[in-house]
Amino acid sequence: MDTKKRLLLKALASCGLLTAVPSTLWAMNQSLVFPFGKLPAANKIQRVLSAGAPADILLLALVPEKLLGFSAFEIPRNNPWFSQSIQTLPKLGRLSGRASTLSIEQLLALKPDIIIDSGSVTDTFRSQAERITALTGIPYLLVSGKLSDSAEQIRQVADVLGVVARAEPLANMAEKILTDARIFSSTQRKPLRFYAARGAKGLETGLAGSLHTEAAELLGLENVAKQAGRHGLGQVSMEQLLLWQPDVVLTQDESTYQHILTNSQWQGINAVQQQQVLHYPRFPFGWLDAPPGINRLLGLRRLHAHFDPKIQAGLQADTQAFFELFFHSTLSDESYQQLVKQP
Repeated sequence: MDTKKRLLLKALASCGLLTAVPSTLWAMNQSLVFPFGKLPAANKIQRVLSAGAPADILLLALVPEKLLGFSAFEIPRNNPWFSQSIQTLPKLGRLSGRASTLSIEQLLALKPDIIIDSGSVTDTFRSQAERITALTGIPYLLVSGKLSDSAEQIRQVADVLGVVARAEPLANMAEKILTDARIFSSTQRKPLRFYAARGAKGLETGLAGSLHTEAAELLGLENVAKQAGRHGLGQVSMEQLLLWQPDVVLTQDESTYQHILTNSQWQGINAVQQQQVLHYPRFPFGWLDAPPGINRLLGLRRLHAHFDPKIQAGLQADTQAFFELFFHSTLSDESYQQLVKQP
């Protein structure tokens, strides 16, 4: 465990915020979970509240029967990709972040046994978790959500929730996807350069090292958008893009994709000229981002398949297995084709 984590855990323990952590987590000596308040015993956790979008996906995978609802998603009825039980989960509003849409009064009315958030473990999110626990008395678990840590993230949260056996196949699949990606990355002598386009004109992007572009970077692709000391979202100019000349452009937004294909300035980008604009529409979860949760494992597999024929050969089976394990839904052959259909 590094020095920063040791200091953080010591500080939390000294102020009474770090208590009742399952012993197996300490045995791992690399905690990805940061508890605030006294966590209930696993068999006492029956009502789980997701604080934000990445936690929506994590909790859907691990404890769909205990999840009170989504914080950020509303799956339409008769959706061909998700089971009826998933479609009936309500959208409750987001607790995490600056623009919370779930009030303290609404939170208390839901009577959760625990609140779980996943993503960046920054001072801002730790402070928010501490404040909410102090106000409500409800224990709060903050989970580090790097894609590269997905397997251990799944295992450690499963330990807290008492679903270790259920989680192991999910963690194994995560490990397989990540290992294959790292092997592919190690074989790339000259990495392809990519740009992740967001926003109406495609000029918002995830900077190198951010949660938003982690999937592509794990494959060894080089993010052209680098900014020293910053790893979140950033704005770029068209002039800068023309200088960068990425080999591949990635986007999940239909309006962004259409703008890139039809705007005259974008026609000067090599990736556009070479028809290497990859559009992966949300379903409603994003493949590579939106949210930056464990849904990105599936996006990583799909992006890997675009460059690797061996992975492409098994992509349908992998996607259907992922839906079964992580989304508790059966994805038919026809629905799979609809899901991955390129415009």
